[in-house]
Amino acid sequence: MNLDICWWNTRLTPPTSKFINQLTDSDLNKKFEEIITKIISERPLDLIVLCEVYKRDAPLVKKIASENNMGYRMIAESVSGIYYDFAVIYEKTKVKINNISYIDESNSFEQQLRIGAIVDVNFDSINTTLFLSHWNSEMFKGQEKKEYCAGKLRDKVNAKFKKGKENIILMGDYNSQPYDNIITTTLETTKDLDIINKRPRVLYNPFWRNLDSRSSSHFYPGSYHYKSDAYDKWKTYDQMMFSSSFISGNPWKLDIYSPEIHNEFTGITFKFIDVFDHIPIYGRLFK
Repeated sequence: MNLDICWWNTRLTPPTSKFINQLTDSDLNKKFEEIITKIISERPLDLIVLCEVYKRDAPLVKKIASENNMGYRMIAESVSGIYYDFAVIYEKTKVKINNISYIDESNSFEQQLRIGAIVDVNFDSINTTLFLSHWNSEMFKGQEKKEYCAGKLRDKVNAKFKKGKENIILMGDYNSQPYDNIITTTLETTKDLDIINKRPRVLYNPFWRNLDSRSSSHFYPGSYHYKSDAYDKWKTYDQMMFSSSFISGNPWKLDIYSPEIHNEFTGITFKFIDVFDHIPIYGRLFK
């Protein structure tokens, strides 16, 4: 049995009051629906996590889920003045959502930060914890805030481990590359499988290999296109990180070659990168 996962920062409703209170962009909605329908038709997907969606987008998310005979949950709330901006579309025969909570904390300067949402799910009756994060650039006017978020997120991961919750997946837009210190040191991740096998609390980050994915068979050299950067317009900000239980296969195992950035969008009515700045990413579990 396979369980295929997708993460996509959609750009539908960025999590600030400026955008949340704007009128719905019907043209952008149509383009979003065209893309999400295409990726669902082209590959099996059992769990689709959408970012930059909010309550006004719920009818559209519901429509897409219904048309594909899937369930959906909005994970979109204002928590202490911070907007959480997620939605989940899922295969009801494989995935069950048990509980949703938010990391509601502020730092010592009384700055509330969007650290992450915690989603407790069952993958074919196996308990798993998802940590969803969106650390967008507007939220961070200094590296200190990002370090704080990473540290608090790691604290929540450690708390799950201490309670015997071994199946953990982090996914999100971290506004950081896989090699940045907040990802490697603060979140305690590695691309080295030998370390994962010896140090089971370290998280495996396979998205190092996607720092530059462009090749003869792959179009996008990153998951995020920042057109204003004169030196390197492509970043790998969107990532999934897995606890060691998914490496050992207890009982779900990560197909370590499956994590990837979407190859290229062909046969659509517009040029993808002219409209969306983040590319969907994928991963696959099997047992």
